[in-house]
Amino acid sequence: MSGGPTTNRPLTKTHCEACRKVFTPRDAMQIYQDRYYHPQCFCCSQCGNTLAGRPFYPKPNNQFQCENCNNALAPICCMCNGKIPSGTTAKRFKDRHYHSDCFRCCKCTAVIPDGHNFVDMLDGRYQCLTCSKHITGMYQGKEHAPHLDNSYGEVTPVQCDQAGRIPICDKCTRPVPSDEEAFRHDTRYYHLDCARCNRCRRKLINVPCRKLGSALVCYTCS
Repeated sequence: MSGGPTTNRPLTKTHCEACRKVFTPRDAMQIYQDRYYHPQCFCCSQCGNTLAGRPFYPKPNNQFQCENCNNALAPICCMCNGKIPSGTTAKRFKDRHYHSDCFRCCKCTAVIPDGHNFVDMLDGRYQCLTCSKHITGMYQGKEHAPHLDNSYGEVTPVQCDQAGRIPICDKCTRPVPSDEEAFRHDTRYYHLDCARCNRCRRKLINVPCRKLGSALVCYTCS
C-alpha cells in the first residue's frame, strides 16, 4: 500500500500521465513516482474515486486501486476462505491461493515453507516430504506423481478368465464365487466386504481410492 502522492510542482512544463493534457500554472497537481496527475485523474481504476490524499495500491498498467476496492477484490484462501489482502505474505499454486500459514501438510498439519519440496496429492491436499516417505521421487509442486491418482472402483459381476478360472480376492486371497457380485478396482477383484480401506476400514464402494503398495486405501488416507 502506498501513501498519498506529493504535490511539489516541477520547474518545467509537463503533462498529466492519465489525460495527457499539459498542466497550466493554476492546475493542481499530484505526483507519484515522478509521474504527474490532475487530482481528478488520479483515481481508482475500479470505483473512479479520487485517490488524492488517500492510501492506495499500485496495480499493473499504471493503474491504482483504493483500499476498499483492493480489499473487495482480494483473492480467497482455499483453506480458510479468508481474503488475502495486498502486501500479505501468501502462496499460489495451480491457480489456488493460500495464506502462508494455511499452506500445510494434510497429515501432520505443519506449515510447508516457501521453497520446500512437497507432494501434490492431486485432490487439493498436499504432504510434506516427512509424511510422504512411502512415495518415491521428489516433487516441487508443479510436478505430479501420476501414481497418486485416485479412481473409483465398481461393483460388477465376476468374470472368469479365458481358462475359466474364477478370480481371487486381492485382500483375503480367497476365491470370489462367480454367482456373486464383487468390487473391482483396476484389474483386481475384492469381496464386497473386503473392499475396505486398509487404514481406516472405510467401505470403498463409491469412494475414490488407489493402490498404495499392495494395499487399497481411500483418498483420505492416501
